[in-house]
Amino acid sequence: MRKVIALLLGGIVCLPAMARAEKERKSPLTDAPVIRKRLELRDKRFEFGVGAGVSIGQDFHNALLLMPKLSYHFTDWISLAVVGGFNATPTWKSSFNNDINGALPADKSQPTIKSPYAADAQATMNHLGYALLGQVEFIPLSGKIALLSSLFSYFDFYVLAGGGVVNLAAKDPMPDTCGGSPPKCQAFTTTEVAGNFGVGAHAFLTHWMALNLEFRDLLYKNNASGRDVNGDSVTDTHDLEWTNNWIFSLNFQFFAPFKAKISR
Repeated sequence: MRKVIALLLGGIVCLPAMARAEKERKSPLTDAPVIRKRLELRDKRFEFGVGAGVSIGQDFHNALLLMPKLSYHFTDWISLAVVGGFNATPTWKSSFNNDINGALPADKSQPTIKSPYAADAQATMNHLGYALLGQVEFIPLSGKIALLSSLFSYFDFYVLAGGGVVNLAAKDPMPDTCGGSPPKCQAFTTTEVAGNFGVGAHAFLTHWMALNLEFRDLLYKNNASGRDVNGDSVTDTHDLEWTNNWIFSLNFQFFAPFKAKISR
């Protein structure tokens, strides 16, 4: 009986110490990453490449752009990039432009009251000269995709936001037929500050090369026709309006260092 009582008393005395020891014991999984041995295709890597972009839904002139891109990925989910766009087709007319050109009088010996002659209308229509953009990219989604259960590829999806400048050019900024002081027509040719918003994705062909798709909206003030818009009989800054300019681009991008890191 005495032995039983002694064991009970000993157990009561040791229980707090045992509970404290259990509480202080650290699990080997504490502070461990959610995914081990993860291939980090972006973290602390430079990204550079070049491709082509095309404008969508422009009023008068479409643009086929040469688009170099340079990025640095601070982590696997956030990066900073600079993008250029240089118009290789300044004379590429939209279908709407062709319709207008066919409807306006071409012979300047024919009198016209309000409508401009075709050549004068074409002279003051501006087009995108070049764009220089900066953007922050946030990558909320990345992973691995299987095609036909045999072809595997890594991918990511990101949203982008930033700003930059857009250069607008025209065939003839101030045609002789404008007349008036200030003129009744004047091409809007300048370098405008622009907002840059969109989405993008990478499809990795190897651990150091990827196909990069981006769809962006360049938001800036413009008067694409170079004509009097608000009806005050002059063409000036009061005729400017905010415009959405959609651009889709496809690039081949390379990553450096060429060897991607593996997480612990």
